[in-house]
Amino acid sequence: MTWLRSYFHCKFVALLGVLVLVFLLRVAHRRFDWPANIVESTGVLVLLPAILSLLDDRRLRLVALATGIPVLVVVVASNLVPMEGLHLPRIIARILSAAYMVLVVFAILRRLVTTVEVTVDDLVGAFVGYLMVGVLFAELYCVALMIEPQAISAPADQSVPQVSNVLESLDTVNDRHAAIQRWDLAQYFSFVTLTTVGYGDLHPRTSLSRLLAVSEAITGQFYLAVMVAGLVGVAASQHQVRRQHDFARRTGGHASPDPTGQPPA
Repeated sequence: MTWLRSYFHCKFVALLGVLVLVFLLRVAHRRFDWPANIVESTGVLVLLPAILSLLDDRRLRLVALATGIPVLVVVVASNLVPMEGLHLPRIIARILSAAYMVLVVFAILRRLVTTVEVTVDDLVGAFVGYLMVGVLFAELYCVALMIEPQAISAPADQSVPQVSNVLESLDTVNDRHAAIQRWDLAQYFSFVTLTTVGYGDLHPRTSLSRLLAVSEAITGQFYLAVMVAGLVGVAASQHQVRRQHDFARRTGGHASPDPTGQPPA
């Protein structure tokens, strides 16, 4: 399909646009008090371009469809279930959503280390992959908070009253507004941990949340190392190809570089 081929040329730009849109919708919800059902369902908007972004890779196309569509159905269905008890449907939906984002991040890294020419969309994809790591860990932190509301908490001296108020509401209120607050808290903690900033206003308190925090910090550093190495490698390869072409053009195509791949001095 023509529109799909055109989309593939800017698939990561589209995914970045959706991530920004979801963020703005959540900010608008806090300001204008929009219906919680609409805001909580915005996560579906991220999955749609995430699925489409994998269809461009023939090796991942079948996996993307076979896993992405069921995850999308589970996420939509979980938002229709009344919130009560342990939120088991939402726990399953968030775990599956995080797992699918792992596949997206893997596809981005794989493209970076195997491509022979970096496009603008690839550069955007490298940035989007980093954001997706933060989002997928935010999903897992939400699971930790559903299991234990104090999995992420303020310091013992309660020096951050705003955070303490949110945590108290998560512990006592069981509705969609609390779910949105839980996500906002998890997302903030996730990106602070991913960048290894660690402001100290929130601490992981349970074994699960501590494991996730350590895993995210290591994953963030690993992603940056692989991403930078991939981009540098491709840039060096492109530079070498340009040098060879320039040399061939100057010599009329009769001479060739030395065995090391470098044009003669």
